[in-house]
Amino acid sequence: MKPIELLKRTLLLDEAVCAPVELEGALKVAVVYQDGVTHDWGMQFCSRATRVAGEQSVQSAWYDASSLSEPESLLDAVRATIAADVIVVSVHAAYELPLDLYVWVDAWLPHRCSRTGALTALIGATEPLNAQIRTAEYLQAVARMAQLDFVQEHKHLIVSPSPSCKPLAEPARTKAQTRAELYGRGSNAFTIGL
Repeated sequence: MKPIELLKRTLLLDEAVCAPVELEGALKVAVVYQDGVTHDWGMQFCSRATRVAGEQSVQSAWYDASSLSEPESLLDAVRATIAADVIVVSVHAAYELPLDLYVWVDAWLPHRCSRTGALTALIGATEPLNAQIRTAEYLQAVARMAQLDFVQEHKHLIVSPSPSCKPLAEPARTKAQTRAELYGRGSNAFTIGL
């Protein structure tokens, strides 16, 4: 049996039984990153989410794109993505993304079930502008098919370590309030240049 067929059967048979332990009302974030630099970009994003929502209100799951070739890791990443409120894809711009990233998208996309959420693309500009546009267009199309808001952040290759910030002690926010503050109100698609 092919790995993707096994994954689909496993998802259908035990999706509810094996759902990840969740914090009540937590903003669930699934992050897929490509390397150490893109991991740092994801950490910066999650730090912002934690500052906005509060430390106890964000639950994140992290997956290295290269580990998605392992069936157990792929299955865990797919489950986390299906349940996520925010999906973060942190990659370097390229004409073609890693194959395992496409397999991951193909595995979770049909099971997303029109849940409210956002796909955030953190894209580094290591390739020519055309590669960056191609990467963004692909991820925007994925967001559209999943009926997710799409947010793109252009990232610079020179990443300085961000100072560690403790979250502000604020009253608990709803997921919708947190997303609205992170992404702004109104538009389903916009770009943030960093």
